[in-house]
Amino acid sequence: MIETAAPTSPDARLAGLDAVLARHGPPGARDSLGGSAIEDLLHHRSTSVEASVVVGDLRLSTIVLRESVQTTLFARFIVGFTEAVRSLANANGGWFDKFTGDGFIAYWLTPPGAPSALREVPEFCQSLLPAAGALVANLRRTSRNFPVGVGLSLGADAGPCELVMVGEALTLVGGPIVGASRMVAGASPGQTLLNVYLGEQIALQREWLTDSGIALERTSVKTKEYPQGQEAYELRFPEVISSHASPPRP
Repeated sequence: MIETAAPTSPDARLAGLDAVLARHGPPGARDSLGGSAIEDLLHHRSTSVEASVVVGDLRLSTIVLRESVQTTLFARFIVGFTEAVRSLANANGGWFDKFTGDGFIAYWLTPPGAPSALREVPEFCQSLLPAAGALVANLRRTSRNFPVGVGLSLGADAGPCELVMVGEALTLVGGPIVGASRMVAGASPGQTLLNVYLGEQIALQREWLTDSGIALERTSVKTKEYPQGQEAYELRFPEVISSHASPPRP
């Protein structure tokens, strides 16, 4: 005889969802989603959202792992790196999707039809790059050999997505993840590239960017889908020295 699980009460399901939201989202995550989205997640395990997505990739991480004096030291670095990203995303009102082995996906939700996370994304990237640099510096001290070009690359995009419950986790599905992944694939270590859709929206915030000391420049990125290049924007932050700049002479 096959036993079926007893139906879960609405209060228990809501408590379970709150626990998932707490692992992924900022404080007040349930309120920021709104009642309609919560009902969708409870009954259909997915809901439609507007999201600004940031994808990060740690360049040359496989080589660094191989050259690590102890694998446990590299593993501790990964833990610290992941928690730093999660904390910074949540502190800036963002959500942490998942760690991808040598990178991550984070995102910001906005009401349908509202502007994207036009300030939160630059502020998050500006905070994260030096934090990642400090963590890489710790890793350098525990490596036998250290290649040139290790560092964090960032790519971002925005648009409609689907927020989906997978087991006891939340994940984001949609075109902006593809767009952000294209940008990060074309970015050098220490560089932040925005797909043109998000870049055009942030360009409208030039007065705020100027006051913050952040530069936004049009550029082009060669991608797998557009080998001759596609339009993009680059965010340049004050007092952040990018790894793709020419190294100093000895």
